[in-house]
Amino acid sequence: MVVRPAEREDRPKLLELIKAYFAFYRTLFPADAKIERLLDLLERDPGLGVQLVAEEGGRLHGFASLYACLDTLIADRILVMNDLFVDPSLRNRGVGAALFNASLAYATAHGYARLDWVTAADNQDAQRFYDRHGGRRGPWVSYSTTPRRSA
Repeated sequence: MVVRPAEREDRPKLLELIKAYFAFYRTLFPADAKIERLLDLLERDPGLGVQLVAEEGGRLHGFASLYACLDTLIADRILVMNDLFVDPSLRNRGVGAALFNASLAYATAHGYARLDWVTAADNQDAQRFYDRHGGRRGPWVSYSTTPRRSA
């Protein structure tokens, strides 16, 4: 298995995995090609981040979405692993570990000070996975909101 940055040719298979990710979190897949535009953005400007894929024998087994960010408290760049997803039929075969390790290697190779991520509070499997791979729960409580768009 190889973990590498996604290429344009991966798009149809990657979109199927991303749809499975949305289904896993019981979230509606966005309409009007929003995900494709996001992938286009990363392709045009790698400084924003990268989409890694785990591939073997022409099949994508999983992906990790990495986005560049700044952290004021350390006055440095950090990398946020926004998503790490493995095809449920291929779990417990080292794919997640390969994606996680490749994400950490990417952060190191590109000079990021830290790799951060979150997972759903009820995703106990993911929490055990991250604990096994050296993850530490941070001191911060994560919140989010949706900004109002002006008409």
